[in-house]
Amino acid sequence: MVKILNSNTHGIVTLADANYFSGLQSLYYSVQALYEIPVLCFDIGLNSEQKVWIESMPNLSYAPIPINPEIDLIKQQLSGTKLLGKKNKRIWPLWICPWLIAASPFQRTFWLDCDIVVLRNIQQLFNMLDSGPVFTLENHAPQHTPNKAELYNLLPIQHSKFDVLKPTVNGGVSGWDLVRDQEILAAYKYPILQACADNRIEAAISWHDQGALIWAIQQYALENRVLEDTNWNLCVRHTAAWKKSYLWNPKTVIQELRADVPEANLLHWNGQKVPWT
Repeated sequence: MVKILNSNTHGIVTLADANYFSGLQSLYYSVQALYEIPVLCFDIGLNSEQKVWIESMPNLSYAPIPINPEIDLIKQQLSGTKLLGKKNKRIWPLWICPWLIAASPFQRTFWLDCDIVVLRNIQQLFNMLDSGPVFTLENHAPQHTPNKAELYNLLPIQHSKFDVLKPTVNGGVSGWDLVRDQEILAAYKYPILQACADNRIEAAISWHDQGALIWAIQQYALENRVLEDTNWNLCVRHTAAWKKSYLWNPKTVIQELRADVPEANLLHWNGQKVPWT
């Protein structure tokens, strides 16, 4: 039986363009199979046909990227010249996650990358927000996750009880109360804005906004809010679903994934192509 969370206060936000649309679909279907909870997708290049489909789905909507001078600054300063692995993928959207979270219409918001599939226990995840923000571990490439030590010379942490190498957080899943957590969200934005003015800071931040989130967690000594169980954001490489193809059917593919990955609550493709055939 599908359960209902309070859709007036609880919701999921994500970001997608036309290339990531199949991921958005699987994220949406996986959530709705469990709970009637709204999903808002910020549009970074969806096509007209995809928007029509979104408009036809209950508890699913899309919105433009917020009009914001800070986002405009990021577009200008953090676009980069490095080519990314995926066709037409741009660098500047990788930096704007905290602004999209801040623009969420839901007080209790979870950011989920659109290459995540929710397999089970999402209500338990939302319940964790009662005691503070929620962050999840990196288990795809934790050795490459920490910020460079130079970042802490340029942007010092205001206390000494932190470890430069920890926590190894993955920014693909994070949970927020947008009334309670405003200061932490501002700290998430801060290194990114500083990077716009100083390319040394940009170079010292690991994995774009993810490194900025790690800095904010360290600044507010929130390491205890990072879930120790990797199954809340489990990389597909560690599961039986890795390199397996699934016939796309929204009603059956989620069931197959639940059967293949009984250990995960949230399954993350971590940028790999979602394997629907």
